[in-house]
Amino acid sequence: MKKIYTLILGLATVFSSFLAKADEGMWIPALLTDNYSEMQRLGLTLTPEQIYSVNNSSMKDAIVRLGRGFCTGEIISNQGLILTNHHCGYDAIQSLSTTAANHLKNGFWAKTKADEKSAGFSVSFLVKIVDITDDVLEGIDDNTNDVMRKTLIGEHSSALKKDFSNDGAYDVDIKEMFSGNRYFAYVYETFGDVRLVGTPPESVGKYGGDTDNWMWPRHTGDFSMFRVYASKNNKATKEFSEDNVPYTPKHHLPVSMKGVEQGDFAMIWGFPGSTDRYLSSYGVKNATDLDQPARVKIRRAKLDAYEKYQVQDEAVDLMYSSKHAQVANYWKYFMGQTRGLKRLDIEGKKRAEEEEFTRWVNSGDAARKAKYGNVIKMYQEAYKVYDEKILAKTYWMEAIYGIEFTKYGFGYSRLQGLYEAMGEEKDKEKKAKFQEQIDGTIASLKASTDGNFKDYYKPIDRDVTEAMLNFYVNDIPADLRPADFNKMLAKFKGNTKKMADEIFENSLLVDKLKAEAFLNKPSAKKLKKDCGVKFSGIMLDYYLGEIQAMFGEAGEKRDKADRLYKAALFEMHPNKAFAPNANSSMRFSYGQVLDYSPADAVKYKHYTTMAGVLEKYQPGDHEFDLPDGYLEKAMARDYGDYAKEGEDLRVCFLSNNDITGGNSGSPVINGNGELIGLAFDGNWEAMSGDIAFEPELQRTISVDIRYVLWCIDKLAGAKHIVDEMTLAR
Repeated sequence: MKKIYTLILGLATVFSSFLAKADEGMWIPALLTDNYSEMQRLGLTLTPEQIYSVNNSSMKDAIVRLGRGFCTGEIISNQGLILTNHHCGYDAIQSLSTTAANHLKNGFWAKTKADEKSAGFSVSFLVKIVDITDDVLEGIDDNTNDVMRKTLIGEHSSALKKDFSNDGAYDVDIKEMFSGNRYFAYVYETFGDVRLVGTPPESVGKYGGDTDNWMWPRHTGDFSMFRVYASKNNKATKEFSEDNVPYTPKHHLPVSMKGVEQGDFAMIWGFPGSTDRYLSSYGVKNATDLDQPARVKIRRAKLDAYEKYQVQDEAVDLMYSSKHAQVANYWKYFMGQTRGLKRLDIEGKKRAEEEEFTRWVNSGDAARKAKYGNVIKMYQEAYKVYDEKILAKTYWMEAIYGIEFTKYGFGYSRLQGLYEAMGEEKDKEKKAKFQEQIDGTIASLKASTDGNFKDYYKPIDRDVTEAMLNFYVNDIPADLRPADFNKMLAKFKGNTKKMADEIFENSLLVDKLKAEAFLNKPSAKKLKKDCGVKFSGIMLDYYLGEIQAMFGEAGEKRDKADRLYKAALFEMHPNKAFAPNANSSMRFSYGQVLDYSPADAVKYKHYTTMAGVLEKYQPGDHEFDLPDGYLEKAMARDYGDYAKEGEDLRVCFLSNNDITGGNSGSPVINGNGELIGLAFDGNWEAMSGDIAFEPELQRTISVDIRYVLWCIDKLAGAKHIVDEMTLAR
């Protein structure tokens, strides 16, 4: 394998055919120069080297990946201060909250750095991006069979990952682009000590709740603040340490006090999670007709169970606040996406593109026909399997895995398997090795038990279990369910309520005291008799075995069709812009601050103001209430420098940037490289955007940075945090 890699800063030849387009596209930072002239035309004043550089500090050094990419954050001070969304910090805030000190409900602001609280997640800074396509695909050509191709790619990727890790100092992600037509190495430095600095009350950070989620006009102060800590010599550490000090970053974003106007340049940097812009017509039909409606139905039932108990008890509400938010977000997302795909007839448009592709193939020479002639047939054959069986997988992921005790039970089912294997083994040395594994598994389960039951409420899981079992039995044919599950159900004469009763009356998986008692005195006999453990084991085995195998050949056929189809698109349209699908790697998008018209006679402004917050206010409402002191400060209109003279305080604004999940918390940056806002949502009318971008409708919703500053300074009285920032006036 070659050991010479190409750093691709400004390398236009790699994707020379990919011409830049302002609104659609999540672009690779190292290919910035391909887009630079268009960005300048829209208002960018920075040089490429100021934005992305491997050897010098640049804007990329202020963008951080939260965890493995669940959200994005940005550094906004020379003391490692991180700004991200409230909903990105939600888990950490909830975990640090109690009924006596409910930071989620009441907010939290550290008066000094000593008051900052360990958040429990890491952040990563991008070191560099390297084009490794030639090295990954070395020895592979059109004649390489699929098995050998996969083997070689795996071997090459593993070796490259090791090469770039710098003996473990860096984390390395090998990212496949365009379904295996391109490969990049993303190299990161990860910091394990991150601490909560501040968060507004939930009534600000989640103002509007599920009602306003994905909607415009929006008035949500969706932000929270953390700080990254390092060793005394400013190096990354893997975990929290009292000896660590605030990290001094290579770059931090200045904060603009100027605000935004219609037409202003806006770019967004972050870690978008997943898009599927090249999905076939067969995939669109599968999603809209089968997969997504099932997800919506199942998630709604889970939310109903959560809400039934959350309204009754503040402690339960706190326990399930984060779980509810996670389920609700994509419950509404899938509804909106299905609606958008059907409204725009995306299936029909994709079919027309495929017909154009077929004509192009048939108009070519023998080599073209040989390479691309079977692509559509491969899609048809693959999706015949997916259409017949996808609900077995969807219901497993959404319903079975949505039962809380099931996930906890996987470890116990593995323990049971070890006991059984040891019982069948005659060799003493091998028995001893099994015992070592058993002891290690028990230790791991002991370590996880407190965390599992910390935010667990048995009556909720009981109601969810019965609802999920009913869905599973009624909607999934018996031949697409585990045979052992069907036998288990038969013992209860098909009565899912009786099955749930047995589990919740007797299983150790739903009772912390029983779990602890078992782990202190483990017994293979007890595990074998436990209905909950048996259920978990059956379902885990089914997923790892039959469900994975169910789609194995079809999945490989679909993947190959995707790779060939995308390669053909590049040949068909050599002058068209193609951006790779999002895959949790750092990307940027750029465009403008823009209003939009979602329907006839309807026109939305590009910003909202404090007046809208007050118009929506409903005292005592769980979505539209406001925290103590907010009304008085808002009515006094003491906006300081955070609003222009004579104007109301602006709260949120719109831009036509291309984002998706994972971009939550991403900085919105003006042409001078200054922070103007914080991206947190998309708009309802363009929910199909992860599959089909809609230029006239697609908008990113961001909280205005000046509203963030007002909340910190005037509402929370934490001006010392504002003083830490570099304010660009």
